[in-house]
Amino acid sequence: MRIRLFDQARADLLELGQNYREVGGDVLARKMIARIKQPVLSLEDTPEVGSPYELAPGIRRLVVAGGIFLVFYRVCTDVEILHIRRAERNPATTNDFEL
Repeated sequence: MRIRLFDQARADLLELGQNYREVGGDVLARKMIARIKQPVLSLEDTPEVGSPYELAPGIRRLVVAGGIFLVFYRVCTDVEILHIRRAERNPATTNDFEL
Protein backbone atom coordinates (compact mmCIF):
# COMPACT_ATOMS: atom_id res chain seq x y z
CA MET A 1 0.00 0.00 0.00
CA ARG A 2 1.36 3.42 -0.93
CA ILE A 3 1.24 6.67 1.04
CA ARG A 4 -0.32 9.54 -0.88
CA LEU A 5 -0.23 13.11 0.49
CA PHE A 6 -3.11 15.28 -0.64
CA ASP A 7 -2.47 18.96 -1.40
CA GLN A 8 -3.81 20.08 1.99
CA ALA A 9 -1.44 17.73 3.84
CA ARG A 10 1.51 18.99 1.78
CA ALA A 11 0.53 22.58 2.56
CA ASP A 12 0.19 21.67 6.24
CA LEU A 13 3.72 20.23 6.32
CA LEU A 14 5.14 23.30 4.59
CA GLU A 15 3.38 25.62 7.03
CA LEU A 16 4.49 23.63 10.07
CA GLY A 17 8.06 23.52 8.79
CA GLN A 18 8.07 27.26 8.19
CA ASN A 19 6.68 27.96 11.66
CA TYR A 20 9.35 25.83 13.33
CA ARG A 21 12.04 27.35 11.11
CA GLU A 22 11.01 30.84 12.30
CA VAL A 23 11.00 29.77 15.95
CA GLY A 24 14.09 27.59 16.12
CA GLY A 25 15.86 27.44 12.78
CA ASP A 26 16.37 24.74 10.17
CA VAL A 27 17.47 22.03 12.59
CA LEU A 28 14.28 22.29 14.66
CA ALA A 29 12.11 22.42 11.53
CA ARG A 30 13.71 19.27 10.07
CA LYS A 31 13.42 17.45 13.42
CA MET A 32 9.73 18.25 13.86
CA ILE A 33 8.83 17.34 10.26
CA ALA A 34 10.72 14.05 10.68
CA ARG A 35 8.67 13.34 13.82
CA ILE A 36 5.58 13.60 11.63
CA LYS A 37 6.84 11.81 8.53
CA GLN A 38 8.27 8.70 10.22
CA PRO A 39 4.96 7.46 11.67
CA VAL A 40 3.12 8.52 8.51
CA LEU A 41 5.43 6.34 6.41
CA SER A 42 4.79 3.41 8.76
CA LEU A 43 1.12 3.53 7.71
CA GLU A 44 2.25 1.78 4.54
CA ASP A 45 2.56 -1.44 6.56
CA THR A 46 -0.04 -0.81 9.28
CA PRO A 47 -2.76 1.43 7.82
CA GLU A 48 -5.34 0.54 10.48
CA VAL A 49 -3.18 1.75 13.39
CA GLY A 50 -4.94 5.13 13.61
CA SER A 51 -8.26 5.44 15.42
CA PRO A 52 -11.48 6.08 13.51
CA TYR A 53 -12.24 9.80 13.77
CA GLU A 54 -15.66 10.25 15.31
CA LEU A 55 -16.35 13.61 13.64
CA ALA A 56 -15.75 12.44 10.07
CA PRO A 57 -16.89 8.97 8.95
CA GLY A 58 -14.31 7.02 6.96
CA ILE A 59 -11.42 9.12 8.30
CA ARG A 60 -8.78 7.84 10.70
CA ARG A 61 -6.64 9.90 13.09
CA LEU A 62 -3.03 9.13 13.97
CA VAL A 63 -1.46 10.87 16.97
CA VAL A 64 2.24 11.53 16.32
CA ALA A 65 5.27 13.21 17.89
CA GLY A 66 4.22 12.46 21.45
CA GLY A 67 0.75 13.90 20.94
CA ILE A 68 1.83 17.21 19.39
CA PHE A 69 0.30 16.53 15.97
CA LEU A 70 -2.72 14.75 14.51
CA VAL A 71 -2.60 13.18 11.05
CA PHE A 72 -5.96 12.59 9.39
CA TYR A 73 -6.12 9.98 6.66
CA ARG A 74 -8.29 7.41 4.97
CA VAL A 75 -7.49 3.96 3.70
CA CYS A 76 -8.55 3.26 0.13
CA THR A 77 -6.36 1.65 -2.51
CA ASP A 78 -3.62 3.82 -1.00
CA VAL A 79 -3.27 5.48 2.39
CA GLU A 80 -4.44 9.02 1.64
CA ILE A 81 -3.04 11.64 4.02
CA LEU A 82 -5.64 14.41 4.08
CA HIS A 83 -4.65 16.87 6.80
CA ILE A 84 -1.99 17.41 9.48
CA ARG A 85 -2.48 19.78 12.39
CA ARG A 86 -1.30 20.60 15.88
CA ALA A 87 -3.31 18.67 18.46
CA GLU A 88 -4.29 21.66 20.58
CA ARG A 89 -6.31 23.27 17.79
CA ASN A 90 -10.10 23.02 17.71
CA PRO A 91 -11.34 19.62 16.51
CA ALA A 92 -11.16 19.03 12.77
CA THR A 93 -14.43 18.77 10.88
CA THR A 94 -15.22 17.40 7.44
CA ASN A 95 -14.74 20.96 6.12
CA ASP A 96 -11.04 20.64 6.96
CA PHE A 97 -10.53 17.65 4.67
CA GLU A 98 -9.91 17.69 0.94
CA LEU A 99 -12.14 14.82 -0.13
